[in-house]
This record gives sequence, structure tokens and C-alpha cells, in this order.
Amino acid sequence: MCADLSFGTARSSEHHAAPTVLVVEDQVLLRLYVSDMIEQAGYTVISAEDADEALSMISLNPQIQIVFSDFEMPSAMTGLELGHHLSRTRPDMGFVLTSGRQMPGSTLLPPRSLFVAKPFLESDVCAALAHCIH
Repeated sequence: MCADLSFGTARSSEHHAAPTVLVVEDQVLLRLYVSDMIEQAGYTVISAEDADEALSMISLNPQIQIVFSDFEMPSAMTGLELGHHLSRTRPDMGFVLTSGRQMPGSTLLPPRSLFVAKPFLESDVCAALAHCIH
């Protein structure tokens, strides 16, 4: 279901390149799983281990349109702080925050962002990404 939902959204009728998503997750297996899921849905995926690496990847890859980030990471900046930083420096970028422990209220989330609770369904992730594209 995920691929069908997002593939049509990711590949517009104008034949643009697939939107690029940066996956930020410190747990290697989860990062690989989420990256593969998003890639199979028709997106181009870049990954980072933490917020510091994410900021570096964003500066090197201006085509990134959406960041999918875990809340808790082993860096000075949490996923939520990363989202707020990006809302100030890249207001055009969509942001999806995920966590199994933290659940920020909608007023704490940065603009143009969504929260997806862990454990998540593929369809929830794909719907959030599709929402961020529009």
C-alpha cells in the first residue's frame, strides 16, 4: 500500500525527478529499514546518523526536500531541535519527526512538519511524506 500511495505522489505527471528525502536515524537497522521503505515508495533517499551529519548532508545536497528524523539522537541537537533549525534556515523543506517515547504536542512542532509515532505503519510514513510534498 505504501508504494502505491506515494509512488503516484512522488512521480508527478510532469515527470520531475523523485523528491529527495533525508532519513536521520541513529539506529543502523532502523535507518536501513526506513530508507529502503521510502526508496521503494519512489523517493530518492539519503541517510544520516545524527543531526550533525544531517546538517552536513543538507548543505551538500540542496535537492533534499523532506527530512524524516528520529527525536532522540546522540548529538547535541535532538530531532525536534533539528526541525526548528530547518524551519528557520530552510522553510521550504518538509519535516517528519518520529519517536517511540517522545510525543510533542502539535504546537511544539515546527511549521510544515508532522509527527509519526513509532512503531509506525509504512502507510503512515508515506502519507506524511506525501503531505510534505504538497
